[in-house]
Amino acid sequence: MDSIKEFNLWLEINERMSEKRKNSSNRFEQMFKKTSSYISQKIPHAYSDAFKDFLSTAFFHSQSFLQTSKHFHEKKNDILRRAQILRSDITKINDLRNLPIRQLNFLAEQEISKALIISSVQGGMSGTSSKLAMFCDLPALLLVNLKTVQEIAMCYGYDVSIPLEMECCLKVLQGALLPSPVKYERWHTLMTDTLKHEDEDVFAIWDSEFNGEDVYQTLFLQFSKLFIIHSLKNRLIGGVPVVGIAVGAKWNENLTKNVLEYTKAFYQYRLLSKRIKKEPTV
Repeated sequence: MDSIKEFNLWLEINERMSEKRKNSSNRFEQMFKKTSSYISQKIPHAYSDAFKDFLSTAFFHSQSFLQTSKHFHEKKNDILRRAQILRSDITKINDLRNLPIRQLNFLAEQEISKALIISSVQGGMSGTSSKLAMFCDLPALLLVNLKTVQEIAMCYGYDVSIPLEMECCLKVLQGALLPSPVKYERWHTLMTDTLKHEDEDVFAIWDSEFNGEDVYQTLFLQFSKLFIIHSLKNRLIGGVPVVGIAVGAKWNENLTKNVLEYTKAFYQYRLLSKRIKKEPTV
């Protein structure tokens, strides 16, 4: 029964991602794409390349920082403990791949729920229009999402302490942050490369997802959010910028939800593809 459900889920994800790749951008997205493209063309190539290199380097060092933290090791052990309740012979993260996908989904959903709350609170703090909170908004939001992407990967049995999985995890997050439908093109490319190198002890040759102009669209959207929040700082209810707090909280929650749904689908599909390859008669 589990095998049939897992095969149906694999088909569903495959169909959903194919449709999203084919879908054209809506009017709002097209407007932002034109604006971000115009802005990127005004930036000298030397500065643009330096900025993209900085982004890629910042992501890499952020991941290294998170993985050397005490919290990361505690979370890793916590995921193992919860998995051992479901199956007692689990001793390492890779062993989680032997669990049914419904149980792995349960573990991942717990991490997603926590991240949505944290992201919403963090966005609400930015909504107060505090200079410090607004300045830290984007770095904090990226750290929350990066941390949770790592945790989701581990929930599906992929140990992000391994260099290849570290890089894959970063590419998933970078792809998830890109605008639609570009992000789903990246999803397809990354999935194809990942499955090709699944059984090899080598690095896949992946380019940075921030090589194109699409990254500016993502950044422009985030700066637009900060501008909206700043413009609402005088809309006070009882001396509190309630509207700005609501906008910041909901915006960050939606971004995190989109990133983590993308991540969850990626690791579900990756694991199920491996299982289906082993069991072609399903």
